[in-house]
Parts: sequence; structure tokens; C-alpha cells
Amino acid sequence: MPPAMSSSPSSASIQAGRPIATAGVIGTGSMGRGIAQVLAEAGVVVRLADANPGAAEAARGFIADMLARKIAKGQCDETHRVATLDRLVVVSAEPQAFVGVALVVEAIVEALDVKRRLFSGLEPAVGPDCILASNTSSLSVTAIAAGCAVPERVAG
Repeated sequence: MPPAMSSSPSSASIQAGRPIATAGVIGTGSMGRGIAQVLAEAGVVVRLADANPGAAEAARGFIADMLARKIAKGQCDETHRVATLDRLVVVSAEPQAFVGVALVVEAIVEALDVKRRLFSGLEPAVGPDCILASNTSSLSVTAIAAGCAVPERVAG
């Protein structure tokens, strides 16, 4: 088993170097849907969610269109497209929808209180090994992590 990322007891169960089979992406704007597509094309099952009704479904449709363009350019085939889309699962944005994932990436509004509230709500629902990652471009990841019981699990 790989060594823990930190020697502190609170983060001892967060392991480095393990493969990620299932991830969650919350926020399906341009960044979120791009992250979801990369993960799904890499073979990761992605639970895709957005607080705005219909946005996650629209993001999945956008990814389907992007994969069709890749086929037209000869960059992938239909089998790849179908397998990638099969790995994109639209779920609710409720914390319980992310039970069992190894990674959750948020790509939501750039507001510290909103990101903290999201992660503190997810933390009890996901397992102790789950990494919570922020796609923030302007906020301190340390400040986001400060709202978590185990801040060492937050990456950005």
C-alpha cells in the first residue's frame, strides 16, 4: 500500500498513487464540462452535477458534440465516443450523489463561502480517502480548505 500523503492522524487514510475509478464534477460550465470530458476519456466514471436544472444534461450533450467533432477529425472512433459517454453519469448536486467517489472537482462560482459550503457538505458524504479539488482561479485553496474537517484532503 502506498504511503499516506501526510503523517497527521486526520489525513492518514488519504493515499497517494492509487488509481481513480470514479470521480465527481460539480459545476458544468466550460471548465467543469472540460474536466469531465478529460476524466471520462481517460476511463474514469464521472458523476456530473450542477445546481442549475438541466445544466449537467446540457454539458453531457456538449461533450457528445465535441466527441463527434473528434470523430470527424479522425481523433477517435465511435467506440471511444460511446464508451466515454457511458462513463458520464448525470446526478443531483446533493452530497449523497457522491458517496464512493475517489475525487470530487468543483468548478462552481468563484465565491469563497459557496466553495467552503460545498466542500463542508461533501466531506461527511464522501469516504475518508476522497480528494476534494477546487478549480479556483482566484481564491486561496488554503482558505477554501479551512472550512473542512480534514483540510489536507483539499487540492487546487
